[in-house]
Amino acid sequence: MGNIVETFCAAPGVLISVPQLKDPHFERSVVLMFLHTSEGALGLVINHQTPYLAADITTMFGLDWPGTPNAPLLKGGPVNPDGLWMVHDDENLFDDSITAGQGLVTSNSPEALTRLCVTKVSPLWLGVGCAGWGAGQLESEMASGAWINAPATAEMVFEWPREEVWDRSLRSLGIDPALLMASGGLQ
Repeated sequence: MGNIVETFCAAPGVLISVPQLKDPHFERSVVLMFLHTSEGALGLVINHQTPYLAADITTMFGLDWPGTPNAPLLKGGPVNPDGLWMVHDDENLFDDSITAGQGLVTSNSPEALTRLCVTKVSPLWLGVGCAGWGAGQLESEMASGAWINAPATAEMVFEWPREEVWDRSLRSLGIDPALLMASGGLQ
């Protein structure tokens, strides 16, 4: 009998870190995945915040922030920490837009930011940096039980309070975070 090879693609969707993952960039994180190939993977942490507001950034570009007042500037991950990105609905597509889930896209061009702000698109999240994995790295982390893969929903991304996204993401899968912590993770 031959070996059974499972293929797995995390994008589009989310990765939810298990409680045992203590890397400060990814502890209790939910990563919105938009790219996963044999060469690597990219995503955006959607529940970690910087000390800044999204409006602080748009003001630097001479634009008014169209999203939720006092929306935090999100910290998307440790890769390209100065890189700016947006998560918005799929009714507003740009040349650089990439699908990240049903009704969800990411964009990162200055033109996209300008159009999203000028046309007052909401809901909208703005962040800096991203999460990246090299070839085979994410697959190895998945095999070790560091992440739980799930579908991304607009509700999760746009409606849930940032401080509740990790807990609610697990609970939406029928996983009690307290039991997951006590059990030592998923295997």
